[in-house]
This record gives sequence, C-alpha cells and structure tokens, in this order.
Amino acid sequence: MNIVQKLFAMTAIIVSGAGSAHDADKSSSPAAPFTITPVLQQPMSDPGLAGYQVLAVRLDLVPGGTDPTPHRHDADLFVYVLQGSIEVELAGKKSVFSAGQMFHEPQNVVHSLLRNTSSTATAAALAVFVLKDGRQYFVPLSAK
Repeated sequence: MNIVQKLFAMTAIIVSGAGSAHDADKSSSPAAPFTITPVLQQPMSDPGLAGYQVLAVRLDLVPGGTDPTPHRHDADLFVYVLQGSIEVELAGKKSVFSAGQMFHEPQNVVHSLLRNTSSTATAAALAVFVLKDGRQYFVPLSAK
C-alpha cells in the first residue's frame, strides 16, 4: 500500500469512526467533513534531499464541515487555500485562512481543528507534505 492509499484509509477511519470505509453503514454514518483527492506523490530529485518525498492532496470541505480530530504530521506541511476560508487550530492557537493565503504546519505540531467557516459554500485547499521516507504523515492523538 503506497502513502496515498494509506492516507485514504486513515481518512476513512477518522471520518467514519469505523475500522475501514467498508465497515461504515452509509445510511447511519454522518457525512464526512471533507474529501481528499491525491494530486502528486514524488521523490525529491536533489541529492541533498535523498530519502524525502512530496505528497500533495486536495482537501474539499463541505459547507460547515468540521474535523476536530487531534493529530500531528511527522512531516512539514504547507497548505494553500484555493477556495473559501478555513479555520485551523495549531498548538492551541486558532487561525482563519482565506482563498489565496498559505500557512505552514511545522513537523509534529498538534493540529486539533479543521473547519470550513462557511455554512453555504465548499472550501478547498492544497496540502503539500514534505516527508522523509519511513515517517508518518498522519499520527492520530487521544481526544482532549
């Protein structure tokens, strides 16, 4: 299973609360707050960055979609907001970013909120991970 497949599997677990996407009863499961679309997975070509790769995914957040799952990334993450605005909480500090803005999540900083600030329009962002081989791009944490 490659890293993108693992990302989809982890997302299914988070948004369904089930063991896998197939275990969730679609008729009784709440709607997922976001969808993930793979964009790119590419090893870095610079010899000084051997053992690192870029993983890019598009996140589409439903209107009012909220994911309060505490987690961290064992990677640097750069997020560019493509559409709408999103609220994030990093290391206990909440911030709102709108279309055209970009932010950085440093490696292993606790991320405990992702929320579409609009109740009527979809928000979208491009998330770009810089990941060292063997590290986890998503590490769930215990609920607060």
